[in-house]
Amino acid sequence: MSNMPGYSLPPSGIKKLEGLVDQIVANPGRMIDVKQLADAPSALDIRNVVATLPEGITEEDFVGMLKLAMLTESATDSYAAVFLEGARAYNATWLTRFNEKVWVPDEHTHMVPYQHMLRSLGFTDEELNREIKETKERHYEHCCGVTPIELTVYGTIQEFLTDHWHGLIGSVLKEAAPGAARSANLVKRRETLHTVWYRDMSALQVEANPELIAYVGRSLSTFEMPGTTLVPAYGLHSMRWMQTLNVDFNHIAKELVRNFAETAGSVKRSGMLLVEMAVARGYKIGPFQPAFAQAAMNRLGGPGYGLIGEAILEKVGLPVPRSFEGPQDNATRFYSGVFERIRSKMRSYVAERIDVRAITGDTSVKA
Repeated sequence: MSNMPGYSLPPSGIKKLEGLVDQIVANPGRMIDVKQLADAPSALDIRNVVATLPEGITEEDFVGMLKLAMLTESATDSYAAVFLEGARAYNATWLTRFNEKVWVPDEHTHMVPYQHMLRSLGFTDEELNREIKETKERHYEHCCGVTPIELTVYGTIQEFLTDHWHGLIGSVLKEAAPGAARSANLVKRRETLHTVWYRDMSALQVEANPELIAYVGRSLSTFEMPGTTLVPAYGLHSMRWMQTLNVDFNHIAKELVRNFAETAGSVKRSGMLLVEMAVARGYKIGPFQPAFAQAAMNRLGGPGYGLIGEAILEKVGLPVPRSFEGPQDNATRFYSGVFERIRSKMRSYVAERIDVRAITGDTSVKA
């Protein structure tokens, strides 16, 4: 993206971020007890799952799904180093504290349930430790920039998608190995918390400096899961496995839009975010090339961004805000009577022509 603003936050924004991290550090919730897992290995015995695998998922696929989870989690230090680098470069002590005191120690426990599960399938510690060592030694190429806003947006997406991955594994395990399914869902619940925390950090930064929405768009449009490069033997198959297991991509798109609508903080900025990403990914907005639409709205002062923000919410089935106050050009004012009916028709017209892949990327999402 061109003309990116410099990263900066006012003291009031930094104070809010420090306060948020204070709350998280004081109450991080219940982390996974690895000793408890070691004391009850039978609960993580998944040998019976092989006979109940869904149609289209082979035992090899199943092992690959488990190894992708284990190995990606084992490589936490690779991307944690990038977070630490960016936090220090921009003196974001709140981000340093969160990662060192909560996120990294928490993530280090997430591979443990999968190690136990794979042992029950006959894999030795020697085999598993060798793969973990190889993964940790691979070079990690960060995709999304190292300003604090780019890092927290990266964290939001990564944790959001990882949350769904652990939930998917839990659903495969549930019938034949309920104890193992509970462990996978324990990891999922921790990833859900991480998603919310990173999202809230991103939202506070955008609230403090709305120009940072451009960084949000850039991070979303360049994002890649770390497993793609760190665990290529399995990461490159994840989309096929998800399709075979009939993952609801429309639901994922809806929740992704929900998270980043909350990050944006207003429907106008949500519209700006969609257009930024459409420009980056080359998806048209209706009949228009995204760069042309962006230039036209910028020349008009941006009043159409709010309508686009409302339209993307309608597109994925999220409620459109109706009762905010504010000037008309930020598109959060309540419209009534004939004006609201006209706006509603315009919103639906735009929604029908939005390609959700501008946000979700080139997946099988058909929303």
